[in-house]
Amino acid sequence: MAYLKRNIKYLNGKKYLYSWRIMGKLMGVSYSITLKGITNKIKANQFCLKAKEIEERAILFPTDKVWIEEMHIALGREDLNPNYNDIIPTIKNAWKELVDEKIMHKQVKVGKTTEAYKYAQDILVEVLGNIPVNQISKVHKPKLINALGNRGWSDNTINQRVRNIMLFLRWCLEMAYIERLPFKLRQISVAKRDDNWIQESDFNLICSVMDEVYQSYAIVSRHTGLRLRELNTNPDDEMYKSLYHVLSRKDNHYKIKVYGKGNKVDEIVLPNQFKPYYDVMVANRRNPNNVSKAWKRACEKVGFGHYRFHDIRHTFCSNYALKTTNALPLKLAMRHSSLNTTQGYLNDKKLGWRMLLENIENQA
Repeated sequence: MAYLKRNIKYLNGKKYLYSWRIMGKLMGVSYSITLKGITNKIKANQFCLKAKEIEERAILFPTDKVWIEEMHIALGREDLNPNYNDIIPTIKNAWKELVDEKIMHKQVKVGKTTEAYKYAQDILVEVLGNIPVNQISKVHKPKLINALGNRGWSDNTINQRVRNIMLFLRWCLEMAYIERLPFKLRQISVAKRDDNWIQESDFNLICSVMDEVYQSYAIVSRHTGLRLRELNTNPDDEMYKSLYHVLSRKDNHYKIKVYGKGNKVDEIVLPNQFKPYYDVMVANRRNPNNVSKAWKRACEKVGFGHYRFHDIRHTFCSNYALKTTNALPLKLAMRHSSLNTTQGYLNDKKLGWRMLLENIENQA
């Protein structure tokens, strides 16, 4: 029958217990299996009871299973089985499994997010090789850090890769493909931009050098807060990564039902006076990448090369925050998942200064 034996090691002449070993006979053959990381005798005894149960079942049903493999599994030592590396997926296979799972649960759709996962997978495979995920270890951390730093990527791009690599490793831990996180990658501290609020005069100047179609995209975004990839309609068109909206009329206002980021469905208002720009945009749909490039070219042409198209959404939120101290309607308009994100706009010192100036001007 199975019994416990101490695994001893000597350090500076002193004897230390570093784990327990279970020994016994299975199908007439002696075995000795070291328990991984178990130094507590009570826990070791629990594993010993499992080993005795396997021995008894092997005597009763000798041909039912490969009992030594069952013993390894019962004692948490699946890695001793000959087909263990076939069970644990490689990095590429595990990434595919992760993405397929997220798509199935509608946490992401095929598009920009899955492309970002692919970029993180690629650098992981490039540095480590397409190894089984349980072979990823802390020795790979400095190699990854070096590779991330030598790509010439921006800090934000590096942070995105780091987030997705850590998301992948935590998912592998959840799936029991690894026993613990092999390492942790920290994101780079990036200073928050304070130059992403586009003044109305600057916005109008930028739009003046854009053609009518691209101008309509910018104007609709400025007055609705829609993200770049939410600016196209028609649910049947797969060209735009399944991010759509539908326009209707309610209470004498135009209502946009947005199928947006994270597959969330929300309703926002399109001010009546901007419906003509919306019509131009819908009639002349453009690839989001081309819209972004047209905006960037226009910004550079008039001397505002630091603005991004997404800054138009930030501007919508900042302008809204100037008119209210209530975070809830602003959160609904912006469709933020967290009220803390919205509150950040209300607490913006830059906006506070603007409000102070406006109040003084109104009192004058």
